[in-house]
This record gives sequence, C-alpha cells and structure tokens, in this order.
Amino acid sequence: MKRIAPEICNYYKIYCDSISDLSVMYPIGFTGLEKEDLEDCYLGKTNPLNRLLADIIESQNLPIRSQCQYCGIGSANTFDHYLPRSIFPDFAVFSLNLLPCCDTCNKHKSNVFINNLEGKRQIINLYYDNLISERYLNVSISYKDDVPIAEYSLMQTSGISDSQFCLIKSHYTKLKLLERFRKYSPEVLSETQSSIKTHIKAKSIERVRQFLLEEAERLRDRFSNNHWKVVLHEGMANSSKFTEGCCLTQ
Repeated sequence: MKRIAPEICNYYKIYCDSISDLSVMYPIGFTGLEKEDLEDCYLGKTNPLNRLLADIIESQNLPIRSQCQYCGIGSANTFDHYLPRSIFPDFAVFSLNLLPCCDTCNKHKSNVFINNLEGKRQIINLYYDNLISERYLNVSISYKDDVPIAEYSLMQTSGISDSQFCLIKSHYTKLKLLERFRKYSPEVLSETQSSIKTHIKAKSIERVRQFLLEEAERLRDRFSNNHWKVVLHEGMANSSKFTEGCCLTQ
C-alpha cells in the first residue's frame, strides 16, 4: 500500500479536477492483492474509516442529512461508491466518492456507471452535478374505487437538452424511481387529506389548493423543484377531483 500510495494520491487529484463530469475517469487497473487490499480499506470497517464516514454524514446540510439524495425516499443508511468500488478500488475510501444513500438505491445502482456504448454516465451525482432546476418530473392523479393514485412520468421541456434528459431518464430507470414514487405516494396522499381535515376549518377548493401549493413551496425550499413530494403536492392542487374530495371531507 505504501508503494502505490503516491499513485493513489495523484488519482485523487485527477478525481477532484474532473468532478464536474466523472465520465472522463478510467480505472487504473489494479489487480490481485493490490485490488484486494484497496477494497479492504473500505470492507475492513476500521476506526479511521468509521470516523471518515461519520464526518461525511455530519458535513451534510441538516435538513437533508437523513435522506437518500438519489431518490428522496429512503434514509441515508449506507454509502454508495459513485465510481464503483469493484471497478475503481483506488477510490474505495476517497471521501468525495462516498455518497450517503439508502440501501435500495445502492442495490439498484450496483456497479452502474458508464454506458459502454456511448461512454456517458448513467447516474446523476446529486452532490457535484449542476442540477437542472427546470421541471422534468410530472405526476397525474387518477382514481381507483375513489382512492387517489399518483402516476409519475418524465417530460423533456425546451430548457433541457437531449444529453441532460438522457442522463435523467437513465438515472430514473436504473434506480426504478417512478415505480418507487408511485409505491410511496398513497401514504403522502392519505396524510395530506388528514392534514387538510385537521388544519382547514372553512374548506373551499381555492383554500385547499392554496394549502397544497404552500406545502409544495415549503418542500421545494428544503429539497428541489423535482423532488417527488413537491411534484405530488402540486399534482394534488391541480386535481379538481382531489381538491373537491377534500372539501367534502368533514
């Protein structure tokens, strides 16, 4: 390890210089005992590693510290190697390559990194990418047996380039986000209906819409314009059946 340490430090610098688009990174090609030893730096769970992981968590902004930044659903209870550890063992314990995320996203992402045919990244880096503020996530509220159901989809607007939308689609597909948003939305829909019942005494469609849009804005300030809960609350506000149903709830 001491012998290869200067080479590893040099690649740390290259990583930092390339952080705006890590698709330019290529594996050094460590094999055998060198690869095993590099991976063991992470797998060994030593005290220095535990301190490093704790520092990474504590460096996150408090409002989002507990939430997976890949999906916005689960808690950040594990770490993803953005450049996969099995391919880039040299970055196994490099702090900038360790992203707090949920175990579901970590499992779905696995060793996904580059599309071998196009040489383009497949997963958005929520920490270092220049994130798109323009809306690309959409939701429609439908009903089955008078129960609201949220159906999510992606949309490309004029402000989103083909390459940007390609990365977005890949990210959402690999991590199965649209299906997962749909799965977790009934709880939010139900809680929101209960909240309206509790907090809005004189109900009207306009008052309910205002309440939903205010909640969407509060969530947007905390997360982002394309957070699944922001989009869901706006979808509820724009659903006449949902707002009318809330007015009928006594």
